[in-house]
Amino acid sequence: MNHAEKTVAMPLDLPLQAEGQVLSIDATGSVQVLIEGRRWHGQRAASCLLTPQVDDRVLMCRAGEQLWLLAVLVRSQPQQAAELHCEGELTLSTSQKLTLRSPQFQLAAQHGDCQIDELNYRGEKVALWVSLSRLFGQRCESVWESLSQISHHLLRRTTHTEQVRAGQLDIKTSQLTRLRAPTTLISSEALTRVDGKQIHMG
Repeated sequence: MNHAEKTVAMPLDLPLQAEGQVLSIDATGSVQVLIEGRRWHGQRAASCLLTPQVDDRVLMCRAGEQLWLLAVLVRSQPQQAAELHCEGELTLSTSQKLTLRSPQFQLAAQHGDCQIDELNYRGEKVALWVSLSRLFGQRCESVWESLSQISHHLLRRTTHTEQVRAGQLDIKTSQLTRLRAPTTLISSEALTRVDGKQIHMG
């Protein structure tokens, strides 16, 4: 058996802290680390949030007869994606400003809850694909240079007053246009014109 592949049994004769190279990681979090030509088994400490990878240089610490991986010192592939992982809930808290900067940002979750007292968003483009959207509020204001809306069915209900102010208003339907109200008023200052093959009034 090669001396570098020898598995050392307890008790440990390592110093309190030692630097080594990760050889393997199993699903339970147990790691094998090569330290000065010998293999050692240890567990990843909860404080080591950065998930170690094979060939990373790590810091091992002895507590009694247990070896703990405390930190990743040097990554074998610095450009490889890094992962921060913990088994329970994770909270980032600061008394001042929290800033995230990245060329790309991705967020994946089964459920989300966002509570912000005031939000300002500036960007070039927003695209949303959703199955159901609900918006509730007391007041909505929007200003657009151009607005296009396409739908199969559109229902708009106003309980009080609805007003439209437009330079020109063009309404065209392929089948039927119907206006119904207890009182209907149509007025114009210059011209009122009604065209049709048949016009029924009354």
